[in-house]
Amino acid sequence: MAAELLVADIGGTGSRLALMQGGKTISTPVIYANHEYHSFEPILEDFIAGLDHLPTYAALAVAGPVRNSSVCMTNLGWELSGKELAQDFGFERVELVNDFEALAWSTLTLGEKDLLQVGGGVAVPLATRGILGPGTGLGVSGLIHNAGTWSAIAGEGGHVTLAAGSNKEATLIEQVCLEFGHCSAERLLSGPGLATIYKYLAASQLSPEAITQRAIAGETAALETVELFSSMLGTVASDLALTFGAKGGIYMAGGILPAISELFGNSSFRDRFEAKGRLSEYVAAIPTYVITSAYPGFRGLELYMRNLAASK
Repeated sequence: MAAELLVADIGGTGSRLALMQGGKTISTPVIYANHEYHSFEPILEDFIAGLDHLPTYAALAVAGPVRNSSVCMTNLGWELSGKELAQDFGFERVELVNDFEALAWSTLTLGEKDLLQVGGGVAVPLATRGILGPGTGLGVSGLIHNAGTWSAIAGEGGHVTLAAGSNKEATLIEQVCLEFGHCSAERLLSGPGLATIYKYLAASQLSPEAITQRAIAGETAALETVELFSSMLGTVASDLALTFGAKGGIYMAGGILPAISELFGNSSFRDRFEAKGRLSEYVAAIPTYVITSAYPGFRGLELYMRNLAASK
């Protein structure tokens, strides 16, 4: 029987922790608000205090580039070290994995019930997959099959320069560049980015949650915000599809899209995704999915750890 594994998905806003075994979550996931803590260590202490025993291994999905089992989280500033966490808490090993690398692995565990397809296209078996997701930031990764095995690619694609697809988008991007010196995709295709778009359109500052609620209720400015957001995400998603040759599909994660799934499905996302000139037919064949499953990162972490153990 597979060993128990402590898993954590540490985002820019919240941290989610649970125990997994045999591909299933065996404890109720606990969600922590990061702003209530000065670092991850007190969160881990709180979670472990509720356990009757400590698993041997832990795997943490973290929102930032992992180097030598360490990370400084991009939108939070927390610094984590797998070696130090193992030593301080008594684990035999703690693995740090980029959160979207974990999501890339998770796509191998997802079925139809875990996905909402937006638009047409059919996935090619064993073909490359692209993963992206707007949340506190914009994560991007890929999954490639080669020589009989899968490999995940962890990058920082959310920070590529955002291209405009209309005069309105060009004006918005210009304003962001004037304020920040650069307009990355993440600046507008994230929770804070949703708020920035709304501020531009309505001259009013609201939280991303309030904007999505107003959009669902039919407010004009909020609906226009979601439409602009969806269109630009279509451009970035198709850029990723072309860059990776992602005939296995584009998978979209994060908390924003499931919350507006009906609006997103009826938006111009897919039209923009397929608007690639001479390569329009190429991308039209690529399916795009919203991941609707709860805690897909947990699944990806366990699969990553199983693959790691099998490789030794």
